[in-house]
Amino acid sequence: MVQQVVTIAGLKGGTGKTSTAVNLAAFWSASRSTLLIDADPNGSASKWHQRSEGGLGRCVPIQQAPMAMAQSWEVVVMDTAGGSRDEQRTYAEGSAFVLAPCPPAASSIEQVIDLGELLQQAQARYAVVLTMVDQRRAQDASKARELLERLGIPVLSTQISLLSAWPKAEAAGVSVKDARADSGRPDPGASRAWKQVAALAAEIEERLT
Repeated sequence: MVQQVVTIAGLKGGTGKTSTAVNLAAFWSASRSTLLIDADPNGSASKWHQRSEGGLGRCVPIQQAPMAMAQSWEVVVMDTAGGSRDEQRTYAEGSAFVLAPCPPAASSIEQVIDLGELLQQAQARYAVVLTMVDQRRAQDASKARELLERLGIPVLSTQISLLSAWPKAEAAGVSVKDARADSGRPDPGASRAWKQVAALAAEIEERLT
């Protein structure tokens, strides 16, 4: 995968865009030169990186992206703000692949259907990843997948589980594989979450080839 821009998109907040973007960038940075661009005015990805004290690789706000992208990067991951259809279309048109995180909740499903129409109009390569999946309610994710696929919206097979490791990783400024419980020991869900990140990265790479 060479000089590919992967945009994490959505028309609303709270879908797991930043967690997905930060951890995909962290995963790819282990084997490829990777840049994370924070296009969200809230700066959530930038703040996550600031807490890491440089341990998560390179992250720049959108204002610094042109200068940063003048350098050679194998992968560029962009974390976007929810809500702006025009911005999402612009980012999609400049991307090799667009990933749309979507929890299995009605409001999130509705927005990703709208986003799917926008991305289809932009002729973007894209797919949905189901996020915040509560394994105690696995049927919710199954129903969401069935609905989206029935509407012709591609859904990746990887799902991101609802685990305490995610907010703990963000608070500590680390990737989810390094999340720790309050006791200081590795969070019991960290390994599982990181395997899901790896599987998600592999699916994206397959769609880029």
